[in-house]
Order: sequence, then C-alpha cells, then structure tokens
Amino acid sequence: MGDGKYLPDAGGYGDQGSVVKQEISIVLATFNGERYLHQQLQSLLSQTVKPFEVIVSDDNSTDDTDALLASFEKTAPFSVRRSKNEPGLGFRENFLNAASKATGDWIAFCDQDDIWRRDKLEVCRSFFKEGITQIVHQARLIDDSGTEIGTFKQGIEKTCTRPPLFFDVWHTFLGFSMMVRRDVLNALPYGERFVDYIEPEHLIAHDRWGFFLAQTLGKTVEIAEPLVCYRQHASNLFGKSGRRSTQGADIRLKNLGYIEATRGMLSCIKTLPHTTEAHFPGFRREVALGIYAAALRQVESRANIYQLDRHLAFAELARLLLAGAYRSAQNGRLRWRSVARDLAYCFGKDCPFRGGQ
Repeated sequence: MGDGKYLPDAGGYGDQGSVVKQEISIVLATFNGERYLHQQLQSLLSQTVKPFEVIVSDDNSTDDTDALLASFEKTAPFSVRRSKNEPGLGFRENFLNAASKATGDWIAFCDQDDIWRRDKLEVCRSFFKEGITQIVHQARLIDDSGTEIGTFKQGIEKTCTRPPLFFDVWHTFLGFSMMVRRDVLNALPYGERFVDYIEPEHLIAHDRWGFFLAQTLGKTVEIAEPLVCYRQHASNLFGKSGRRSTQGADIRLKNLGYIEATRGMLSCIKTLPHTTEAHFPGFRREVALGIYAAALRQVESRANIYQLDRHLAFAELARLLLAGAYRSAQNGRLRWRSVARDLAYCFGKDCPFRGGQ
C-alpha cells in the first residue's frame, strides 16, 4: 500500500445516489491451485462486465498453476499482470501485496478455487455510489466436485446499505464475497495493521483488514444474492463458518488476542491522516474512537472472568452483565453469544458458538 497516501484517481464520485462508472481490479492469489483454478479463470473470462485488470500473485506454486495462468494471460480480453513470490509470503501478505499493485478504483478479492457467477461484477458495479466503501454478498456452497450443497448468507438477509460502523467491530465477511474501494486500502500502509483476532500469531488477514477500514470509513452494501460458488474441500483455510475452529483453545489466550487486536484498531483510527475526513465524508473520527474504545473496555473487563475460580467468575459475569459490558458498542444490543460463551466457561462447558467475541 506504499506510503498510505490517497490516490487522486480513486475519488471521482458524482451526485448523491448516482452510479458512477469506475474500474474494477480483480486480485487473485494462487498457490498450488491446479485442481480448481481452470474453472475459476473461466468464470472470470465469462463476466458480463469485464474487469479493468486482473492482478495475479502466485505464492511459489510447484504444480501446473503457472501454466494455467500463462494460458489465461494470453487469452484474456483484459490486462493480466502476473508475479511470483519466491519464497512464498503466505495468503495474507500475498493478497495484500497483490492489492497494492492494483490500479482500478475497486478491488475484488478472488480465491483460486471458487466459481464466480457470470454477472458478479455487473451486479456489484450497480452499487458504485457516493459514500459506499465496500460491497458484500451471499454465496452458494459447492462441494469438491462442484455440486451445490447449500447457501452461505453471511447474515445477509436483504439487499440494503448499512451506515458506517454498523457491524460489530470483530465482524467480517469472507474475502471472495467482498469488493472494496482501492483508496480504502490505501488509507493506511498494510504493514501497519494489527494482529488477527482469529489467529493472533499472525497479522490480520486481508479481508478482515479491508472490512475494518471500509466499515470505519464509509457505507457497506449488502447484496442478498449468491454471486459466487464457494467451494468446500479439505484444503479450505476456514470453510463456511469463516473461521478456523477454536475448539479446545484456551479462552483466556483467545481473549488476549481480541484485546491486542482491538487496541490495534483503536491505534489505527488515531493514526489515520488528518485528510481522511475530507476524503471520506462518512468518517467520523470521534465517533469511531468512542466505539473502538468501548469495544476495548468490554474485552478487557471480560478478561477478569477468566482469571477467577469458576464460582467467582459467575459472580463477575453477573456484575458485568448488569454494568452493560455485554452490550454492543454500536447499538447497545445484548451480545448474547458472548454471554453464552462466558456462561459456558463458568460452568466448565464447551461453548457451541465458535465465532466472534
């Protein structure tokens, strides 16, 4: 993301509510993807609205991925720019490094093993309006052979526009279902991002980083249509839950990861350039600081529960519940999954809810 300066060609919005013609960069990260990659590449070629470019970053594949990409580059009716990481970077850095090379106005993250609906870009493009910083959608689930096995709504029940900071600060959408404005990803250098609250041994993944910035700086469009076939197979990093299983993980260590990540979120808001408000009119720095600070207080206060004997932990849970520590920092609603998780801890049971805080 370079030095984090805004790019002058990334604004260009017209009247309120009007759809603006802007270019789309597809960012495709690959690694030993020969088994499914051909189908995904064909779905990109079949798009009813062609992308401005496809940025391909391969993470040092040793199979026939390079040959498939070379053939794609020769036949594509749009620009394809390829690079290869030697040694590999891992999927997080691979995606973000590739995104830093994009020149379109919007970035669509693309996994190597899915299949896009042929009008995905066309549908998303219809929501390129003033103040929108990210677009997300549902998906169909397919198995290893491509047979449909279900739906993946990600909580999207209707097509609508959500205001800035509508979602829980620890929420996310999966990268294949996201389209993010390029200037959003340029708001801060990606090397300055915080730890991943799901896997705190790493810096935060590309999709969660993009989501954090986009929902802080502007509005989110939810599209209640399955625009991608999301393949489920043994090599999935996260699967349809969107999160790696945490069964058996120490809840105290898990909470420490959330604390560190939330501190990082707050620090990022504080360090956003002073020009951010002018570039993103929907951004309210003081509001954002208040929400992320409240979220940090919540996870820090819940850490007390995990330091106590279980019978004392229950009393502390009750105290925090009465004090409002389990209410959303955005809208005050009870975060009942968090209550259930901490109750399960107090009673020495496994909690059925694996995602979120």
